[in-house]
Amino acid sequence: MNRSVDYDDIAATYDRRYQQNEYAGIEQAVLQIAGNEPDRRVLEVGCGTGHWLALLRQRGFRVAGLDASSHMLARAQTHVPGTMLARGRAEYLPWVSGSFDRVFCINALHHFRDKQAVLAEARRVLRPGGTLMIVGLDPHRGLDSWCIYEYFPGTLETDKQRYPATQQIRQWMSAAGFVDCRTTEVQHMALRIRAIDALAQSRLDKAVTSQLSALTDAEYAHGISDIRAAIEAAHARGEELYLTGDLHLYATIGSVPP
Repeated sequence: MNRSVDYDDIAATYDRRYQQNEYAGIEQAVLQIAGNEPDRRVLEVGCGTGHWLALLRQRGFRVAGLDASSHMLARAQTHVPGTMLARGRAEYLPWVSGSFDRVFCINALHHFRDKQAVLAEARRVLRPGGTLMIVGLDPHRGLDSWCIYEYFPGTLETDKQRYPATQQIRQWMSAAGFVDCRTTEVQHMALRIRAIDALAQSRLDKAVTSQLSALTDAEYAHGISDIRAAIEAAHARGEELYLTGDLHLYATIGSVPP
């Protein structure tokens, strides 16, 4: 299993994740990287429906976003109307060199085909003294557990293929000309929910995470069937089945020399 996700197909339900999950750590990281000078120009690469852009624009920042999905961008336009939103590939940013003070990418780098080219483009469009932040999982550390990995075979292995290690990202940043490259954990997501509630609340819908969206319908249905069977087996023992997760999200940051 190593398929891409069609975000046009899941755009309508994508924002559900912000209602079901708490992302205070990522929010703090985004605000911290933006800083306290609202006149700064900030670009989000892989902006999706514009959730993080809206957060920054509410605080006065001049924001722009890029995404490959026209449906995601249509929804972003409702969140940040009038904002410069471009459809395109992260490897070819449609802005002139030195256009931005900050560039960030939240849970999207693993979707881009040429990740080194993405970092090089971010370096190009940043002004001297600018900063790049990449946020994502690092399954190579071996610290994460997740019911998705447990019940949907192959998802962990696919994530190890898709997500570069944070150490690799720092090396690529340095090669692209960034300095002071560093990684910090910004979000620890702990999950424990009754499996029957997770199903009832659509927390395991195919569009909820890219790990599930990348599955074939048959692979997804098989995993859901396994969860339902585990629920029944637990009930037969007089027990309740809980789905759990313990995930760590990291921010890798690099700066452009002044």
